Amino acid sequence: MRIIEGFKSIPPGQLLRYEIIILSCTLFFSPFLFLPSLVDNPDLCGKVCIRRFYLYFPGMSTADFASNVQVSSIGVYVLSLILITTFFFGRLWCGYICPVGGLPEVVSRTFSDKWKIEYRGLPQVPIRYGYFSSYVFLMPMFGISACTLCNFITIPRIFDVMSGNPKGLAFALSAVGLVNLSLLFLLGFFATKGRAYCQFLCPIGAMDGLVNRLGAKLRFTRRIRVERDRCTGCNVCARNCMTGAIKMENRIAVVDQLSCMSCNECVDVCDWNAIEWRTAHLEEDPKRKKKGVEYFPPREWEAVRMPVDTPPSKKENLKLHWQKLALCGFFVMALVFVGFTQPDGERKGSATPSAAVTNNSIPLIAKD
Repeated sequence: MRIIEGFKSIPPGQLLRYEIIILSCTLFFSPFLFLPSLVDNPDLCGKVCIRRFYLYFPGMSTADFASNVQVSSIGVYVLSLILITTFFFGRLWCGYICPVGGLPEVVSRTFSDKWKIEYRGLPQVPIRYGYFSSYVFLMPMFGISACTLCNFITIPRIFDVMSGNPKGLAFALSAVGLVNLSLLFLLGFFATKGRAYCQFLCPIGAMDGLVNRLGAKLRFTRRIRVERDRCTGCNVCARNCMTGAIKMENRIAVVDQLSCMSCNECVDVCDWNAIEWRTAHLEEDPKRKKKGVEYFPPREWEAVRMPVDTPPSKKENLKLHWQKLALCGFFVMALVFVGFTQPDGERKGSATPSAAVTNNSIPLIAKD
């Protein structure tokens, strides 16, 4: 039940990322080994290793470096492709593809939080780059192998054990194997979000973080960016960030590009679209709009007024003058016509009676 609940709590946008990680594990590890077998390599060591060719040994010459590059030729191309992709689009390899870092995160989702160790509050950058400097310079000087603390060996050997390969069992029972398995459990399976090893001990992650920070300074590259005017200071993105790369400063989310893995979980949990994986050209309208809520554009109210009439031309004035004259003339003629068409008695009024009526005489009619 706990496993089911753990996966139910995954934000919908993260399901695709976990599906890609699981697919990557099947392509890289036993029993399939699909991608390593394409180059006749049993695992992620040898010519596909991306962790050894750049190490510095005392007295190392340019020819020695060229020899290391030749031995790990495929690893050189893969690492170059990872860093170029990171420069333009963020840490897609670390967040979406890498099976070595992705598997502990997926497994960590199945465990209860009460069993997990919280590492995200530690000073990640000093620890990460302090160890990275030791890994590149000090460990080779003292003859310590780069394979001593390497998850690129540990996790494939776990798959070897599960597939019945005796090589995996031999590694798990060795001293180096026991140390690496302990680190995998402490910094992976039982770490909050499962990415502590990636944050502290992975040299690829250290280089990837530097390139991510460098590319973030350019406005056309895609990164996890914050629109300050939309941020409500709710702290949800910081609590869900798997690497602890988001801090709240003056109630505004700030992303540390040295630690951000571009996993987009902060984007999925932000209800106000304040944080997105995008270029620096943010929208011109920074209004807070909550996800899942339908918005309609506000009505634009404006005063209604009559347009100001322009002064008419002389021709228009003349035309208007004759219209008024004709109307007045027609009205006067109508009055005159009514006056002259009335009967004479009605015109003079009843105060002046006719002579016949006044003399009370009746006119005689002549007879033949």
